[in-house]
Amino acid sequence: MSGILKLLKIGVTKGRVTRRYPAERTPTPEGLRGRPVLDFDACIGCGGCATACPANALTVEEGEKTWTLRLFYGRCLMCGLCEEVCPKDAIRLSDEYELATTNREDLEVELQLLRVACSGCGKYFTTRRVLEETAVEYSELAGGYSDDFRDVITLCPDCRRRKWGETIADAYREARYES
Repeated sequence: MSGILKLLKIGVTKGRVTRRYPAERTPTPEGLRGRPVLDFDACIGCGGCATACPANALTVEEGEKTWTLRLFYGRCLMCGLCEEVCPKDAIRLSDEYELATTNREDLEVELQLLRVACSGCGKYFTTRRVLEETAVEYSELAGGYSDDFRDVITLCPDCRRRKWGETIADAYREARYES
C-alpha cells in the first residue's frame, strides 16, 4: 500500500486531530511565560527592569524633566527577568503569547514619569515615586524619619556626597580641636 493511502486510512479511522485555529484556540499551559504587562500605577521608575533585560526590549530614556520607560514586544524574549527584579511587582508576565500584528505601534508601550530636581543644585536626578518609596522604606526601618533625612534624599548623588564630606570634615575638625 502506498504512503498516501496509509495516511488516508489513519485519517479516516482517527478523525480530526488538529484544532481549527483561530476559531478553536489551544488552552495555554500553566506556567507559560507570555508577554510582560506593565502596571503604570505601581511602577516607581527605578529602571531595574531595563537593566536586567537581556534583549533591550525595556529601555529607559532620561530627559531633563521626564523619565521614560519603553517596552518593545518585538524584542522581548519573555524570559521573566524584568518581573523578577521589579521591587514593586509593576511587571507581570501574562499568559498571552500571540503578539502578531501589522502595526509596529501595537508592539510598543511607554510609561513617562516626572523627575525631581535636586534641592541643592537644581539638576534633575530621580522620579518623585522613587523618593516617596525611599522615605516610606526608611520610615518603616527607623520608626519614623527626621527632616534631616528628607533634606538628604532630595539631594542628587553629587550634592549628597559633598554634604556628607563636609559633615565628616567638620566632625574631624571638632574632634581634632577638642584634643
